[in-house]
Amino acid sequence: MTLARPTVVLGALLLAGSVHARGDAGWSTATPVDLLMVDDRFVPDRLKLRQGVAYQIHMENHGRDLHEFTAPEFLATAEIHNRGVLANEGKEVVVQPGQAVDLYLMPLKTGTFRLICADHDWDGMIGEIVVQ
Repeated sequence: MTLARPTVVLGALLLAGSVHARGDAGWSTATPVDLLMVDDRFVPDRLKLRQGVAYQIHMENHGRDLHEFTAPEFLATAEIHNRGVLANEGKEVVVQPGQAVDLYLMPLKTGTFRLICADHDWDGMIGEIVVQ
């Protein structure tokens, strides 16, 4: 399986980038993070982000089914640049099979947050988002 863009090694990626003040999030230079959705798992299933850093989370659905990036607690504590990609009252991002969606955000609160695909969590499509 190949992403349309080079796969990012998250450990090294997290050390890159600079912290931006709110209001100057640096969206044009947001740190890219790739997230692959397949039937039924996230790759990777653990995202490590830094508080106050702008990210472009690039989600690609390589599965046959619709998948969601459902993380209401995390999304509620982040500054979202492109809120139009959010669904279900801002609780998730829906990605159709064969499609890709970019979510631009800046985590504002540290902690560990649950990530699930709302339609496939029962089948193990779960993960976590760690903000340091």
